[in-house]
Amino acid sequence: MKNLKHSMSTKNYSLPLLLGNFFTEEGGRLSTCSLLESIDHHLELLLTTCPGEHYFNKQYGTMIWDLDFERVASRSKWEESFTSFIYKATVENEKRIVNVAVSIKLREVVREEGLSKTVAVRQRVDIYVLGRLLLTGEKCGFNYTLYLGPLSNE
Repeated sequence: MKNLKHSMSTKNYSLPLLLGNFFTEEGGRLSTCSLLESIDHHLELLLTTCPGEHYFNKQYGTMIWDLDFERVASRSKWEESFTSFIYKATVENEKRIVNVAVSIKLREVVREEGLSKTVAVRQRVDIYVLGRLLLTGEKCGFNYTLYLGPLSNE
């Protein structure tokens, strides 16, 4: 029970960190958030970081960025790789959730650009990460949307 009490009193800091607030004459504080918000912020950071970008941990991030603009032989294999990269990164880097399950929904988005009338085709990937909080066993879920370059079947 001692560990549970200690974990519940842990502060979770909001992202982005606004360090200007910290260095005020009044002895400012960094913004805090709930455990779920903290996990949500961390997963979003994890998804948007390419391995090699983090100075102290070159493995931090998801390999999904290696799939952007890739020629796709099989859409189902691409989706399987994308999902497994997110699952692996989540399990390895976000220890506050367990029983992780990842699913994605992929769809094409066509958008016409203003005055130039050029058409931009992008892939919208809706990402769903489900699990249970390690601390309480409570179910939790997070969703994110990423836009990637067009997938081509060649």
